[in-house]
Amino acid sequence: MDRTEIPFPAPLEGWVARLWREQRDSDGIVHAHSIRVGQIAGVVAAHLGIEAVDVLKIQLASQFHDIGKLDLPREVLYAPRRLTEEEMAIIRQHSALGALRLRKLEAAPVLALVEDVTLHHHERYDGSGYPDRLIGNAASLAARIAAAADVYAALWERRAYKTAISHDEVLARMTTGDDRMRPAFFDPEVLVALRDTQRTIRRLVVD
Repeated sequence: MDRTEIPFPAPLEGWVARLWREQRDSDGIVHAHSIRVGQIAGVVAAHLGIEAVDVLKIQLASQFHDIGKLDLPREVLYAPRRLTEEEMAIIRQHSALGALRLRKLEAAPVLALVEDVTLHHHERYDGSGYPDRLIGNAASLAARIAAAADVYAALWERRAYKTAISHDEVLARMTTGDDRMRPAFFDPEVLVALRDTQRTIRRLVVD
């Protein structure tokens, strides 16, 4: 089994395989990022003592958290410069677009969790996120885990408009804050779990 794969129960294979192919074939950058986010989320969820079957569901949901970016204009998504406010508003639509894409799939019990993570992975613990400005535990634990994993992966990865930074610097920014983020953005228990699982994350998340 490839290290990016997780064993899905047979009833999930239809829509999971479809989303996987769409994401992989449409945007390799989004796909690679999403795999990393899923890996990180799975490690953090397991460390928090979540049951194994639910860890797999959280990893699955996190692997499709950015599926809505497939519906964004690439010239905005990959602009090699700071985006305008209007362009940022377009980018922020990807959460709702992803949830809409998922609602068109056949019903499956775990699909509701995937949709929730897709819609709410940009919520912040202090209520300053989007689209619903949920505060604290109003966002699901799965969404709170995915939110931290998404930021971790995004900071670490190299892009045309940004350089990569080290794992240590990523964690330092998330736990102590800088001019663009604060620790209050994240569930504190999730942030501790992220810190405590650094060795495992470094082994899993490779370029």
